[in-house]
Amino acid sequence: MFGFVVDSTGHIVSKYNDVRWDFTSWHGSTQKIYFGDGPGNGYKVSKDNADLLRLIMAWWIWGPGESITTRTLVSKFNTIKPIFVICSQHNILVSELSRDPEVIKKIAIEGKFSHNHLITYLHDISFNSDKLGFDILDSNAMKIFVAHLKVKESTQTAFIPPRIWSYQLIRLKECLDDYLVNKDNFENFFKYCLLAYRPIHSEYTALPYELYGEEFKGIQKPKEDIVSSKRCIKKLASKFGVLHTLEKWKITDNKCNLHTLSGYMNLISFCGMAYILNFSLMRVQECSRLKSDCLEVEVDETGSEIYLIKGATTKTIQDKEARWIVPPIVKSAVDAMKHITELRALAAKYNSKLKPQKKWFENPTLQCHAYEPWRISFVDASTEYVTPRTYREVFSNYPKLFDSNEMKITKHDLKIAHRMTANLDPSIYDVGKVWPLAWHQLRRTGAVNMLASGLVSELSLQYQLKHASLAMSRYYGQNYYKLKAPLNSEARGLYLKEMYETIIREFTDLQSDNYISPHGDKRKEQILSEITEKDHKQLIDAAKKGKISYRETFLGGCANQGPPCPYGGISNITSCMGFDDKSACNAVILDKNKLPVINELKQNLQIQLTNTDDQSPLYSSLKAQIESAERAINVIKTIQV
Repeated sequence: MFGFVVDSTGHIVSKYNDVRWDFTSWHGSTQKIYFGDGPGNGYKVSKDNADLLRLIMAWWIWGPGESITTRTLVSKFNTIKPIFVICSQHNILVSELSRDPEVIKKIAIEGKFSHNHLITYLHDISFNSDKLGFDILDSNAMKIFVAHLKVKESTQTAFIPPRIWSYQLIRLKECLDDYLVNKDNFENFFKYCLLAYRPIHSEYTALPYELYGEEFKGIQKPKEDIVSSKRCIKKLASKFGVLHTLEKWKITDNKCNLHTLSGYMNLISFCGMAYILNFSLMRVQECSRLKSDCLEVEVDETGSEIYLIKGATTKTIQDKEARWIVPPIVKSAVDAMKHITELRALAAKYNSKLKPQKKWFENPTLQCHAYEPWRISFVDASTEYVTPRTYREVFSNYPKLFDSNEMKITKHDLKIAHRMTANLDPSIYDVGKVWPLAWHQLRRTGAVNMLASGLVSELSLQYQLKHASLAMSRYYGQNYYKLKAPLNSEARGLYLKEMYETIIREFTDLQSDNYISPHGDKRKEQILSEITEKDHKQLIDAAKKGKISYRETFLGGCANQGPPCPYGGISNITSCMGFDDKSACNAVILDKNKLPVINELKQNLQIQLTNTDDQSPLYSSLKAQIESAERAINVIKTIQV
């Protein structure tokens, strides 16, 4: 058998059929994997299963994917080996596991592995089963596996109800937009304050005016020094055109001083990070370490622009150049944070007490320390990264960002939260309580909303979710190898896990009496008969290729098993219910619970119609949508009578 691992001298360290592969010569420190079909310490695996495991490992090393480090390879091996161990204990081949649901359940409940990573690996093996010559879990088996992973989780990450999730996103965006509109004014204001700050009682010694460089060209020399960081600077803020923005977002108790300015800058960095986390599926530690050049745009083979966040992972598989897919709107958050960092880097450059490393100035962190000389706390310039605050601290640190009344849980919010998350603690999650925001909630909520953008009623958010979902389904759900840079494995695993759970959840929902067909009960029965357990395998196969065959829409659900229609049933419902002589789509399912929302849509469309030229294409479009909404309303009311 050929030499599998060869060291720098040409010596064969490991052969393909060896019971142990030794990657030490590749890695520089001890890195070994034990297949378990021979002598040695570790869990035992049958000979036939060990051979299949070797084949997978060889495919990971030499297959079509991006090159990976030995550390990542060993981590992937340790994640997937428990399946081979349990199959061997039950005397079945891994390639025949799909036929044994009881063993699948046992693996899901008893196996010790990273859920999201394992789902990613199993998904890839299934997607490439024709090349490998075998599969581990087919589509139906994967559904069983994911369903029992949920049982294993004693406390699932809470799903933020759509109303609350949308509200916090809208406020974050509004805060960032206000800053970007005024960023030139804030830049001039900040530079002026740097020049004017010459405290009487402080260790800080300001530079002579003439030593400030080209960056301060055009900034008028201050006529009066700011001798204390607590001195009121309202008049200055008004002069530079930023007072209104500071009052809207930061000023409390009528106090406006240099600390107010720094606090507002912290707020913008905070909002930027929160906005990125809402859409990227990143961990907060990963986001807090992003560099200023983190945003990339890649044009893929279809000609589509794919927006990517570049950074380093912080969990099991570490990669300094991992990528996360994001919608284009994330650019505004990056731009705002980057501008704050540029201003603070300027403060660090001209502060004799602070000496950040030269390398930091070349590509500073997007979330950086407050280097302005009037900062309250001591800054250790040798520490590159800022420790992120918890999301819940927003209420105490930035009370003007979110209205606590808007964040209180309603009966409808709680109903959705319970539907999406098992075992919610009633002492924390109850009607009237403020939703306890947490960074990790944003990852799961973002993944679910990408997959079912119809959960979110705010139209501009739906657009961004649909844009991100198209890219994620293509590269997380299908063949992500065609991008130049490797995508973050854990984010991809989270997306895939939620994809399967969404399919299971929506399939169950379609059988409820709340869902009706405008073509009558017989048509609904036909739709449900097409989505039997037998056909469910085909539906999940389609989902793997980014073609989920039933999904939530504005009116309810869509059971179309062909390519998606151009309007999608989210921002335009005419293809769902028809208009003029066009009848309703055969695949449309109406949700009776959405009657109030459909009524509201009709009213909004009628208001728009009164302000539209009756000869314009928009007028015709609005008329068609109103007719479609009326048809949906009539069907629901007729069924309810």
